[in-house]
Amino acid sequence: MEIGQVIRYIRTNKKITQQDLANAIGMTRPYIARIESGKNSISSDKLTEILEYCNVTYNEFFYIKNDYKTSTKMNEFNKVIELYYANDLKEISKIKNRVNEQYKESGDIFLRHFYILCHCIENDLDPKKVKEEYIKEITDYLLSMEEWCYHELVILNNFIFLFPPETAFLMTRNLLYRADKYKGLNLDKNMLSYLFFNLLEFSFKYEGYQYSKIILDATKKYYKRVSDFFEQTLIIYYEGMLDILENSVEEGMEKCNRAFTIFQTLGHEQIYQKYKADLEELLQKVKKTDSPEEV
Repeated sequence: MEIGQVIRYIRTNKKITQQDLANAIGMTRPYIARIESGKNSISSDKLTEILEYCNVTYNEFFYIKNDYKTSTKMNEFNKVIELYYANDLKEISKIKNRVNEQYKESGDIFLRHFYILCHCIENDLDPKKVKEEYIKEITDYLLSMEEWCYHELVILNNFIFLFPPETAFLMTRNLLYRADKYKGLNLDKNMLSYLFFNLLEFSFKYEGYQYSKIILDATKKYYKRVSDFFEQTLIIYYEGMLDILENSVEEGMEKCNRAFTIFQTLGHEQIYQKYKADLEELLQKVKKTDSPEEV
């Protein structure tokens, strides 16, 4: 549907007359009629006023506009992720080639980044196999954006383990700033959750512990609700990891084991095994650090 058609659809379903809507946002009834018929355009400010008056969010508006379907681009993206877990690289290659042709026609930067992601997946997300110029292109794009939006957060999440550590840590500030702004929006909290905890995992893997603490503090502020139980369990685990490094191995182990008990109780055996391995790796590093050098 066109924008005017969506406005009319929402208005009539909310039992709001054109005159009522015109009065509410300071416009004339004929002008509202022309917007709904597609004869006049509408500014983003006025569209916002209309949606607020009708008690409809922007997400709902665009969902209706797309005939109650999610974005075609995001459907393709989600399909590639599913194919990745199914190890269907042949189909991913077909999508990559199709996306590249679409990018050449439209110049849509989403499609360019999507194409690069498909290339990375084809190469097992291995930094040694992925083309260096592609990672440089993604890096240059992210570092050139002063104001990150949802797309940039998704890009960072997708490529985090392909960046050199210093590059990823440099981008952390932008993530935390944007996530803080998005607190009240509740915009895809699953994606932000993956991003927070991917960065925490990354910081421990490359021993950027000063960043671990910053990211963990921000994560604790973001996930406070009772419904954030899974995230809060991961927070307990990473608090334990930091305790092992900074305070007491015994206290840290107690927290990590508490998180492990929750994972096992909830049947998350794979998650338990993954984080248990990360803990054992950290303990080995601590043991080496604490061991006296041989003479």
